[in-house]
Amino acid sequence: MKRTLSVWLATLLVSGCVSPAPRDEKESPKLAPVQVSELLKRAKPADELGIKLAGRSSLIGVTGINEVSLPQPVTVPLIGLPTTVSDELSMRYRVPCILASVNGHEGRRVLLDSGSNRVLLGYSLARDLDLPLIAGLDPVSAHGIGGQGKVDAYWAILPRMTVGPLELRKLVALVSPDAEVLTYRRSFWGNMEVMLLGVNALKGLSYLSIDYLRGEVTFCPQARYLPDASAAFVTAAPLRWEGDLPVVDAILERRYHASCVVDTGGDYGLFLPRALATELDYWKPGWGAEQTGRGIAGAQEGKGYLVHEVRVRDAIFKQVPARTQIEGPEPLGGRVLLGNYELRRYRVTFDFKNSVLWLEK
Repeated sequence: MKRTLSVWLATLLVSGCVSPAPRDEKESPKLAPVQVSELLKRAKPADELGIKLAGRSSLIGVTGINEVSLPQPVTVPLIGLPTTVSDELSMRYRVPCILASVNGHEGRRVLLDSGSNRVLLGYSLARDLDLPLIAGLDPVSAHGIGGQGKVDAYWAILPRMTVGPLELRKLVALVSPDAEVLTYRRSFWGNMEVMLLGVNALKGLSYLSIDYLRGEVTFCPQARYLPDASAAFVTAAPLRWEGDLPVVDAILERRYHASCVVDTGGDYGLFLPRALATELDYWKPGWGAEQTGRGIAGAQEGKGYLVHEVRVRDAIFKQVPARTQIEGPEPLGGRVLLGNYELRRYRVTFDFKNSVLWLEK
């Protein structure tokens, strides 16, 4: 299944897990000139990569990318977190990470991140995996969730990735400076590098099911998704894609209707833009606990608080930990984001064929 891509990239959302960072660490990470030079040595023209470009300065209109092949459904285990000590099963899988063969390199950690609309990886991992840049394309200058500055990301093609019988070919990737959000240092797997795979690359399948409760992920090529008949709770929310990111409608505090980006890569509850946090009386001088986190563009300052109720269709989340960035550009230009603090208590299924998000437990 071949796909054509029209690029929407106002913001690079690389939420991952927000880990502590020094308060004075605000500069965006930058690729050194020697690193850029090393990447450019691996650049190949579009025709050699098996893709076609409409122009030389952007990726708009590129064809022949994001090919998906899967002869039958496959279920693979999630990677547990050695740092987690909890009786709650879902806490062992705070983010949905699996092992895959990436460009011929076996046993690589891949995070299924619906909050990122591309494959995203750091310089060191891209070099290790021998990923070729797309020759002739300028780097993308974008804000990440860290927000304090801009970071250059270089267009690349991931030739091949396999997960059992699932084969993904010619995936559009962005190579950025190594950052905490990509390596998860001081958090999950020590210094082990992790590649982020936006689930939009899997939209050629029938569905993707992330079962945090059983610790497994299912990829299905054609069959219709049927919820578990033994589940005590099932709800189906209409799903749409905006900028290649999955969005559902939510109701906050029983009165505010919001479009919510579903972010499986985010180890948090909610991100609220400043305007909405103000309207809901969470954004006040001196209100909330100060927090510092990291994203691909550096450190961020934020305020933390609790949202009493969030409803997505029939799923009701209570006392959801939320935060608002207090300076710099806001994630996704000021969108509401729903992260894994609530999602991991469910089996989360992206029903691509019917445009539905299923939540079961």
